[in-house]
Amino acid sequence: MDGRDASWVRGQRLRAQGLGLPTDRTPVEAVRLLAAVQSQELAHALWSLALRSDAASEADVRAALDAGAVVRTHVLRPTWHLVAAEDARWLLATTAGRVHQVNASAYRSLGLDAAARERGATAIAAELADGRPRTRPELAAVLADAGLPSTGTALACLVMHAELEQVVVSGPARGAAQTHVLMDSRVPRGAADGPDPVRLLRRFLRGHGPAGVRDVARWSSLTLTTVRRAVEELRDELSTFEVEGETFLDLGPHEGGRIPPLLLLPLYDELPLSYRDLGHVAPGDHPHRAGTDQFVGSVVAGDANLGTWRREVRGRTVEVALDLAPSTPDDLRRLAEGEARRLASFLGRDLVLR
Repeated sequence: MDGRDASWVRGQRLRAQGLGLPTDRTPVEAVRLLAAVQSQELAHALWSLALRSDAASEADVRAALDAGAVVRTHVLRPTWHLVAAEDARWLLATTAGRVHQVNASAYRSLGLDAAARERGATAIAAELADGRPRTRPELAAVLADAGLPSTGTALACLVMHAELEQVVVSGPARGAAQTHVLMDSRVPRGAADGPDPVRLLRRFLRGHGPAGVRDVARWSSLTLTTVRRAVEELRDELSTFEVEGETFLDLGPHEGGRIPPLLLLPLYDELPLSYRDLGHVAPGDHPHRAGTDQFVGSVVAGDANLGTWRREVRGRTVEVALDLAPSTPDDLRRLAEGEARRLASFLGRDLVLR
């Protein structure tokens, strides 16, 4: 026996993802470690990075986005991700084609053929040529002037197309609004910006391993054939092993200190998103019935999924609702409340706990 079991895999994954204590990396280093961080709910993504970095406040993380060291764009899947600026182009080159394939039925149903999507990207690029960032409503007005759809899903698809084609990327925030700028103005082009599935596999395993081939394919949107070909090219660097009948790939071991005793994982956190089965066991009295309410985060401790939590910012307060299994021990309840206080401090707001 080499000590590898399901609990060992979970611990390695937490360390690989930067959740081992102490978390002494910067927010930019945390993004770089993970290669990409799902962020359609940006406020939740910022807390994901706080769990993996030395950021003391939400402003610390937002500063990296405003400065352009981290950008937000559609990559890997048809949703936003945060990526380090130097990784944006090669990740897009590797996965944009697959995202377009996933979007194909939406394009057809909306009447957005290739010519219409290119007209949209051209109109957006012309508007941004003066160097001034534009918000989504401002880009919608530009598309409307060009005779293109400018609302709802059609607007989202046209802006996403411009992102996937490396025309635009996120700019600095304007108050609470996100902006777009020309990608060439924010992300320099480099010699290593071409498609590279092997590089993607290596980066995924560095920040997410151990994982299976299907985990990589689901996370990246690459086909299983492409992923398996990358595995063969990387074979000499990989560790391959089985735990409980499942085959894992890794580039570990992952060193990252002790595992936190409890985590408030936010909505769309990379830990539960990245694997078919994270392996945290829910007690029989877990309060969250699958399918009744998905807009919640997870409370995990050790190998257990204890319940859910949600947050709502109201002015100078943040209300955190903890919904834990009745069987949760008092010491873990106190830890969960302590993490809620840490979140409130990160947001610079007073905590209302319920």
